Amino acid sequence: MIKHLLDKWTHWIGDRSLERAIQAELRRMGCAVHAAKIRRPRLIGIERPGWVQVRRFEVETLTPGKQPITLQGLIRDDGRRERPQVLLTTDLRLLSHRADEWCDGLIRRG
Repeated sequence: MIKHLLDKWTHWIGDRSLERAIQAELRRMGCAVHAAKIRRPRLIGIERPGWVQVRRFEVETLTPGKQPITLQGLIRDDGRRERPQVLLTTDLRLLSHRADEWCDGLIRRG
């Protein structure tokens, strides 16, 4: 029971609107949405008083050809705007570059 709760907490993104934004990007890419599992979300940048937040995560899902794939993801959420920005990729250099770009001027973590 405790292990199940710890596992659930570790993979909890904490915001339903962010989950929906990630699902919308998966849908746009043609990947399986209902089979997708968001893993290891973590806050990597925040702007005081907390309106702007950048999180990094992984998504385990299926490609349009039904092959398993793990995508690396970033999501930038500005609580004053409607839609979060989402990046899902297998390219770690692109992910790192975009993380630096989106976290510019923010308090960095990790």
